[in-house]
Amino acid sequence: MNEFTIVTTIGRPVDDVFAVIRDVSKTPVWTPGLTEARQTSDGPLEPGAALVYRGTFLGRSYETPAVCTALTENKQFATKSTAGPLHIEIDTTVEPVATGTQVTSFYRGESRGFFKLAEPLVVRLTKRHFETAAANLRTLLEDGAF
Repeated sequence: MNEFTIVTTIGRPVDDVFAVIRDVSKTPVWTPGLTEARQTSDGPLEPGAALVYRGTFLGRSYETPAVCTALTENKQFATKSTAGPLHIEIDTTVEPVATGTQVTSFYRGESRGFFKLAEPLVVRLTKRHFETAAANLRTLLEDGAF
């Protein structure tokens, strides 16, 4: 398993930041290569809710079904893939800080299939990918796009 953490400070209140993070349909707006993200189960977004993410990574299209593993309003949102080329768990927490909101995302994953062949490269590129997503989220929120 490969693990890394990304910490970002966003100059907006916790409830504003968390509202965007938990709205899965907005994830493609700030995540490079992601073309669709949505809840596929009925009912509210809560632990156990099914999700799907579609996009491209390293020139390959992918579809990753996932499940919400934790959701605490204005505190934590976590997901885990249930199939697809990358087994990944993402646990994101938010907390107020003097300058806005600190977003801490912990990633744990393992490559499968094609991506397993180039795992050291995949890990580096995945980390860079999520660092870019975090920076995009900060910029969009601070610029008032959400």
